[in-house]
Amino acid sequence: MPNSRPALDCPIVFAYAPNAVLIGFISSFIGGLISMFALGALGLVIIIPGVVPHFFLGATSAVFGNSTGGRRGAILGSFVNGIIISFLPVALLPVLGKVGVANTTFSDTDFSLSGLFIAKVQEFVGGVGLTAVLVGILAIMIIWTVATKNKKVVQSTQAKVH
Repeated sequence: MPNSRPALDCPIVFAYAPNAVLIGFISSFIGGLISMFALGALGLVIIIPGVVPHFFLGATSAVFGNSTGGRRGAILGSFVNGIIISFLPVALLPVLGKVGVANTTFSDTDFSLSGLFIAKVQEFVGGVGLTAVLVGILAIMIIWTVATKNKKVVQSTQAKVH
């Protein structure tokens, strides 16, 4: 399509710090293993560390941690990521149970955080209110897209005239 942009995922940053990628995976996975035992000790649902999320998210957090904090930033950032992607799904489980997908987890932080946000909105405004909020957000996104597209067309037309 004309003027389309490719979507890029986290592996796009792997080339900037290849050593941090491996360090990040290992540190994140260790964080996940420690979290698994901690969840068991706390009597909570145990999340078994998944290799794929720990690799992709841990490696990405290590690349960014490496760029700002060196080796220590890579290790600590990805270790904390391993803990986060182990505990957030536990917090999201009751929400997913209410919508009919009980005992289902997703290890991405974006899914867990947005799911928890949506659950809190629903607590305050109910199901119909949540639907209205989500439709409103969608409408804002559509309006924003149309407005910025028209602005770009006007700017490119003005550039050609001069």
